[in-house]
Amino acid sequence: MYSFVREPKWIVAHTLALILLIAFVLAGIWQFGRHQNRIDRNDAVTDRERAPMLGDIDLFEPGDAIEFRIAKLDGVWSSDDVVLIRNRSHQDVAGCHLAVPLAISESQGVLVVAGWLHETSCAVEELVPLSGKVSVTGRVRLSQSRGAIGPRDRPDGIIPTLARTDVARVDQQVALSLAPVYVELISSNPPVADVIAVDRPPTDLGPHLAYAVQWFLFFAVGAIGYPLVLRRQARKGNLEDLEDSP
Repeated sequence: MYSFVREPKWIVAHTLALILLIAFVLAGIWQFGRHQNRIDRNDAVTDRERAPMLGDIDLFEPGDAIEFRIAKLDGVWSSDDVVLIRNRSHQDVAGCHLAVPLAISESQGVLVVAGWLHETSCAVEELVPLSGKVSVTGRVRLSQSRGAIGPRDRPDGIIPTLARTDVARVDQQVALSLAPVYVELISSNPPVADVIAVDRPPTDLGPHLAYAVQWFLFFAVGAIGYPLVLRRQARKGNLEDLEDSP
């Protein structure tokens, strides 16, 4: 009745079905892992925001759990060293981030992302320079680096715009020695005009759990459906044998 399953074409079908089932399971596990990572990240964002406030000294020797902590800094804007971080959106509107080193001593500084600018304002020569002393409260973020893919920034010289908030790259073109992390501005005194504060890191769970359930449902459909296909084929072959018998 099931002798057909050993035919070459069906062996190929079994192999493809098995590969698809394994792929469905792996995709489901991967999405579930991403869901768990999102939970852990959300917990880190919430817990670290409530932790005691950091000072400038803490940013130069950052620990593993420094990202998303709140820091308070006092210094002077180094407006001559401003850079723009390209392709940053706000509420689905294209724009850029304004990043300015904050001098906290004669030799040391911290890169501060002061806010978001509309794409029509993303030109260094058109910016209103930041100047004077300022007191900054902001969220600590880790320096960004290029992954396996993505745009590259010129590795040397002075460039006015960057593809990402790469503190090490900015450090190459400023006189100050920058902390290895940067700060996203939450508030400042005096305030920074003409910019929109960078959005707080999202703490929603995203679609990963739904995707995981979807992939496991695909697996269930395949695991149940393929044996039914074989059973139907076996019955069809059995009926054909009965019709051919004398």
